[in-house]
Amino acid sequence: MTLVRSGIALAAIVGGLTMLGSPGPAFAAEERAVCKAYEKNTGGGVPQKPETQTAPVPKQVAPFAIMRIDEAQQVSKLGQGVRVAVVDSGYSTKAQDYHGTVAAGLISQIAPKAKLSDHPVLKVGEEKSTIEAKQMVAELRSLAKGNAKGLIVDIGLPATERAPGLDAAVDTLIKKGAVVVMAADWSEVVTDSDPLDVASKAFPNANDSIVTVSASGTSQSDPDFKVLPNSKTDVTAPTYGAASTTLFGYPCWVDSITTSFAAAEVSAVLALIWSTNPGWSADQVVDRLYSTTSGREGQGGRYWGAGVVNAYAALTRPPVEEAATVPEVEQAPMAREEVDPLATVRENAIWWGIVGGGALGLGLVLRPLFSRRKGTM
Repeated sequence: MTLVRSGIALAAIVGGLTMLGSPGPAFAAEERAVCKAYEKNTGGGVPQKPETQTAPVPKQVAPFAIMRIDEAQQVSKLGQGVRVAVVDSGYSTKAQDYHGTVAAGLISQIAPKAKLSDHPVLKVGEEKSTIEAKQMVAELRSLAKGNAKGLIVDIGLPATERAPGLDAAVDTLIKKGAVVVMAADWSEVVTDSDPLDVASKAFPNANDSIVTVSASGTSQSDPDFKVLPNSKTDVTAPTYGAASTTLFGYPCWVDSITTSFAAAEVSAVLALIWSTNPGWSADQVVDRLYSTTSGREGQGGRYWGAGVVNAYAALTRPPVEEAATVPEVEQAPMAREEVDPLATVRENAIWWGIVGGGALGLGLVLRPLFSRRKGTM
């Protein structure tokens, strides 16, 4: 059974590469470590060697090709002037988990001129890591204290509980003009006994303005891999094969379908849009993202939102203009009636003619009567 699945996966890869065509220069094959090889960062500034051997990046880096990142970068300002707050496991030299470093690396690959800030919320344990919801509230509140214009908040690890003040902190950020992006799920969100839809299990989820992101597959990823369904999903992004970097700058590539990394990619695409259109509001930037998706790559149904992000279309597609209203045509003034100097004479003549004709008719009718009376007399 394993051999059969491997053969199917290999055929899917070959078929996918054939359909995608020859790789562009930005997607050339190279040796990169799998990002998960750096799963546990020891911190302290000591470069960590990968625990597994390096593997070649797929000849066509499918996620970036599907989202048309290379083309979008050529017509954008690469995130200049935009800030992206990475609310994840952390990406500094003190980070203990690789998750935040990969998210930050993805953002830097897509929007290299965006300014990143680190906001760790993951408590790493020996057997299980948990999201510190109270710490997330503190981080979001600190972001809300400053100017939120041009700020994108990437919540790569949603909380598993609604901490007091969490929704209020998000509301404040959005009201101040920030864009808040959140991964649609996390592996610790549900258990086997939970319902299919995890929308009520991932926090924050009270504000509909949050851009909720799920992950889609590619022709190269495991077709049997599934993400947790979230009915509040707004858009999706593919992650398998995406290029990133580790904490210490080593190149790596993502070998999984992960909503957290998809959220980082979407945050970076939003940075491309906003930096190229600095006068836009947060709502305009988000609406542009939604209205230019490429539909659904693969399967997912209603849990895929508007569809797969298309960065190039978001930057170049002409806006849909409202149907032009038909202008009101001013009616021409009525023609001025010409003055007829003989009108009164003609009118009097008509009336006299009528009176005279009536008298003549009456006379003709009464004439025989008067004639008989004369004869009798």
